[in-house]
Amino acid sequence: MAEKKSDANPLEDAAANLSADLEGERVNVSEAAVGNVQGGHVSMTDSVARSVHAQALNMSDAAAAFATTKSLEMRDSAIGFAASEQTTVQSGSIGFLASGRIKAQEVCSWVVIAGKVEGNVKTTLSPLSALAAGAGFGLVVLLMRVLFKRKKGPLPEDGQ
Repeated sequence: MAEKKSDANPLEDAAANLSADLEGERVNVSEAAVGNVQGGHVSMTDSVARSVHAQALNMSDAAAAFATTKSLEMRDSAIGFAASEQTTVQSGSIGFLASGRIKAQEVCSWVVIAGKVEGNVKTTLSPLSALAAGAGFGLVVLLMRVLFKRKKGPLPEDGQ
């Protein structure tokens, strides 16, 4: 049997699927301080936001405390906590980053959880240092319990 050939361009289908993924309105934030930003495609320039929820987030010289998105692109920006399926960073700082895939020229982070990392990512907390910090914390708790352990028994009575 012969297969039916389509005259339609396959890239049109891909573009339509991508457009459907970017549902919601396009939001541009420029030179502003805002609380919550939510949209399909959010673009931030020279701005600060408390939280951003978007399908795609593009940040340039901007900062956000929390960001959740499918696609994150940053340049000279900072985020406290970020969760993204795909992250691309030219230069920036992210306190805690969870991402399926990271492409970075230069990222400084406290903790990174990722499926695949490409590029220069500097983390403060490596798996070995996290293990050492946990062991140190456990040792301090154990020592505090031993040092401040009270003898069990009746309380001394007042001299009546």
